[in-house]
Amino acid sequence: MLRPPSHACPSLKDRSTMDNEILVQQLEATGDYKVIRRFIAPDHYASLDGVDRQQLRIAMIIDTETTGLNKETDKIIDLGFVLAEFNAKTGQVHRIVERYSGFEDPGMPIPASITQLTGIQDADVAGQVLDEARVEAAIARASVVIAHNAAFDRGFLERRFPSFVSKWWACSQKEAPWQEMMTGSAKLEWLAYQLGGVFYRAHRALVDAEVLLFILTKTGPSARTILSHVLESSARRTFCVWAENAPFDKKDVLKKEKGYRWSDGSSAERPIKAWYKAGVVDLAAELAMLGAEVYDRPAQVTVDTISGRERYTERYLTRDKMPVAVP
Repeated sequence: MLRPPSHACPSLKDRSTMDNEILVQQLEATGDYKVIRRFIAPDHYASLDGVDRQQLRIAMIIDTETTGLNKETDKIIDLGFVLAEFNAKTGQVHRIVERYSGFEDPGMPIPASITQLTGIQDADVAGQVLDEARVEAAIARASVVIAHNAAFDRGFLERRFPSFVSKWWACSQKEAPWQEMMTGSAKLEWLAYQLGGVFYRAHRALVDAEVLLFILTKTGPSARTILSHVLESSARRTFCVWAENAPFDKKDVLKKEKGYRWSDGSSAERPIKAWYKAGVVDLAAELAMLGAEVYDRPAQVTVDTISGRERYTERYLTRDKMPVAVP
């Protein structure tokens, strides 16, 4: 008996998918429902056709799960990253060139709260070690490392893999235009739903990295990718201003109104005894504010310049400082 060609007879799985799509369309057509889909990581995003290959770079999108919040005492238990090829000029993401996921035994019991959050149990990590050679090779390929809370991940990763110290870092949580886009939150799961219409099982390192890359490919302000905005923001130099010898009666202005923190000079990372503020974008405006609202006489402050190599660390605080006059 002759059988119809295979393409003429959809499989049960294909028919089920088609039926589901029809149901989705019917539900959304009512205007009363919005259907979100399970996230499935693609192997590529934009085509490379017509792209200037000289503009292509590699980004490492990375995430960690740890035994806790203290980089000095807690340990990485789950590491995941995606290496993605992107256009440095446009911020367009093209293809995935590598993925990695690995467990590591922290040498201590995983706290119950971490297991509840991540689903990772002691048995999952027992005897496991991250593939150091593979991670180091990936670090060497990356021109930028991006995490969705770089201040957290960078500290853990640099202790485990010192090669991360010399890399340029960007933070999608802090450096993407979420406020301008009025997303309402910078939480990764919310952004996945809000911008991509997808859901996923969060707090596992690789899928978090995959979802972050997916979000970075979405369109932000000025019809540019969110990645292009993150890269632009990360490329800007910011400053740490030390308000040395500020009048004592101005401490509340500095602390409560202007966001300065106090350094008592005893820390090797903060060797100056003064009020300081990191992450200043407009140095001229900050100096003008100090002259108008803090100092009642001509004064001089010191300033550190911060790039993506120092940002989300405190290493910039130990370098030679530049004296600057307050107007």
